[in-house]
Amino acid sequence: MVGEDRVLMSGKELRRVHVIGQVVGKQITQVNAGALLGLTARQVRRLLRRVEQEGDQGLVHRARGKPSNRRIPEQRKVSAPMI
Repeated sequence: MVGEDRVLMSGKELRRVHVIGQVVGKQITQVNAGALLGLTARQVRRLLRRVEQEGDQGLVHRARGKPSNRRIPEQRKVSAPMI
């Protein structure tokens, strides 16, 4: 299976892929897709553009695999006094 990429997606992201695929296939409108996903028609257009550019992988959350911006610095974790 050379050349095959695997993408981990949450249930929410898989639902988006399915609904956006229906919009691409002209089975439903952008407005209906927005209602199904709880998004505006404008946001659906943005998702469509990203799918055109990057494929289904474009719907994966951008922060996946990155450390949180709110994480406690490593120095502070190590030097914290024990009470």
